[in-house]
Amino acid sequence: MWASASNGVRVVRQSAFYSTPFSYLRFGMSYMANHNNFSGGSSYMPSISSSAHSRKSGRGGSSDSGARDDRRRGRDGGGGRGSKDGRMDKIDALGRLLTRILRHMASQMNLEMRSDGFVRVRDLLRLNMTTFANIRLSSYTVDDIREAVRRDNKQRFSLLEENGELLIRANQGHTVNVVESESLLKPILSADEVSVCVHGTYKKNLESILQSGLKRMKRLHVHFSSGLPTDNEVISGMRRDVNVLIFLDVKKAIQEGMKLYISDNKVILTEGFDGVVPVKFFEKIETWPGRQPIPFREFRSGSQNSVENPTLASVILVV
Repeated sequence: MWASASNGVRVVRQSAFYSTPFSYLRFGMSYMANHNNFSGGSSYMPSISSSAHSRKSGRGGSSDSGARDDRRRGRDGGGGRGSKDGRMDKIDALGRLLTRILRHMASQMNLEMRSDGFVRVRDLLRLNMTTFANIRLSSYTVDDIREAVRRDNKQRFSLLEENGELLIRANQGHTVNVVESESLLKPILSADEVSVCVHGTYKKNLESILQSGLKRMKRLHVHFSSGLPTDNEVISGMRRDVNVLIFLDVKKAIQEGMKLYISDNKVILTEGFDGVVPVKFFEKIETWPGRQPIPFREFRSGSQNSVENPTLASVILVV
């Protein structure tokens, strides 16, 4: 590991990874993701074939999973675009590959990553990998990296110049355990620092969430947005097609010892307790965009969590 950033360190720009449709990147050594329906889990396994594979996967489970979200991010309009003839833009393809590497694959690629998530750009460009645009990573330049960072509209990257060395990191969304929350993120110490803390999800996930809480799944954190899907200032933190909003009681969470953080691109994150944000910390649940309240108070006080429970039945009907 390298020493932490000292005085004189300059943050060049915060930006991010590209939105990507549900697809896989083609590598020199390709990977195929296995999806567990309704669990939100995913894992990478080596594949002999270099062709791309995909599987239809649902949005079940109690939280959003890591790598699968990155593959589907194109639906949110989060990055660069392909060319008019349908071929993937060179810089867009680079951004998508950086997303996968920096959030999920640094250890597998033997890429040296600091506890704050930063890696050397020159180390990235030495990896023996190929993008979906069929361009080898080693053929890209530092200027291409900067352009990929500049183009993204969700600010998922940060660039850093330290002692003449250019570094890059993902601001959030990691599954690699080398990253430490205290090094990567800024702690939230008071509810006054957060005006809105909301997790966007889908109707089909609500029953599981009310039974088990919000789970971080394969990621290091449960993700919350600092605003609603239509707020212009909200850049990242949830998809814009969600239909259920779960608001966190930030004051109660902090009072009871839950650690909350905020990323450079304004995503609110928490490890919860043992990877779970219990239902008792939900302030309210609403439909979106209708903003109709969904009753769930009995679950906060420990009622029986089962499909037969009248309260849960009413929740499903309201949704």
